[in-house]
Amino acid sequence: MTNTGRIFAITALYWIISNTYAITVVESTYWKCTVSDAENRQWPGQADYQVSAINRALENCKRESKVPKTCKAAKEACEMIVNGVTTRPMWRCLALDQAAVPWFSNIYDHGDDAAMAAKAYCQANSTLPETCYVYLFNCRNLNIRNF
Repeated sequence: MTNTGRIFAITALYWIISNTYAITVVESTYWKCTVSDAENRQWPGQADYQVSAINRALENCKRESKVPKTCKAAKEACEMIVNGVTTRPMWRCLALDQAAVPWFSNIYDHGDDAAMAAKAYCQANSTLPETCYVYLFNCRNLNIRNF
């Protein structure tokens, strides 16, 4: 084998090995929680268990905040991550007016909140605000996962 052939073989082998490691998927499950203070600054915490993630986020907040006594934690500010994908519900609803113009809500944790937001958005922006309506079957959880 010539030197050119050896260099090509080594380069090809290096490329294959480096790309194999680059596509390795790490399967993991963990909790990610966020704690905030009175200045609305946020600190994340991550752990295998929800309470541990909250405690880590609280520790970070109390250590780094300018007003550590105002650090607040809530379970609602936590989400479970399974294989890199959040399990938090992500509801979005569609409101329509009489002209059949679609008005989508932002994403919410609860379907009722998304429905009210879609209707309010329609009423605030439609040329026919009194005709805005939402059917709950027009609401979808965008984060349906089969675990």
